[in-house]
Amino acid sequence: MKVWIDPKETAAGAWGDSAADATDPSASPAAPVVERAHATRYPIQYTDGAFLTPSTMPGAESSGYARLQFNCAVDGAGTIKLTARGYRWDGDGPDVRFKSLLSREPEPTETLPVGTYERWHRSQNGAVSGFEAGDEYIDFEPEDGTTEEGRERREWERLRLAIRLRLAELELIRNTAFARYRLRECDEWEAVRGTLRWKPTAFGDAEA
Repeated sequence: MKVWIDPKETAAGAWGDSAADATDPSASPAAPVVERAHATRYPIQYTDGAFLTPSTMPGAESSGYARLQFNCAVDGAGTIKLTARGYRWDGDGPDVRFKSLLSREPEPTETLPVGTYERWHRSQNGAVSGFEAGDEYIDFEPEDGTTEEGRERREWERLRLAIRLRLAELELIRNTAFARYRLRECDEWEAVRGTLRWKPTAFGDAEA
């Protein structure tokens, strides 16, 4: 029989004390990530970036290239806000520039970390040039009449890996123990931990 656990972020005791977990020898491989996340206080805001190629993206996302800039934030109330903007090119579809904002409201809320996020998105088709030639900045020639904009609720599984990793960082800042529990429940904790452990800029450390 499984033990029932209160599925709320406010039930912090149900997920264990992160500081205690970090000193447990059995949890030592995760200690650096857990300690860094637990030590990060919000409100916090920091920037991040990524350049993705077919060889660095998972199979379902391996078409073309992408360059992204992120603004990562948890405000004083605990609202998670992740802004992503950038370009995708040389894929199956047209070249595109885009901007999106993903958010999850503070307590009290019915949503769960690693669950569903509010998403605003705007994109425009066009032609990307310059980056492959070694230019410092991407050149984008927009195509008239191709701008799309909308709002939706987007499930975790439908988000791209680069987005999920940044959201995982913010969820770990907001509630370390509960976020780790949810990542384990979704069988993603090991992948997230392995990435963040060797990422010096995780949790805004490079801007501290």
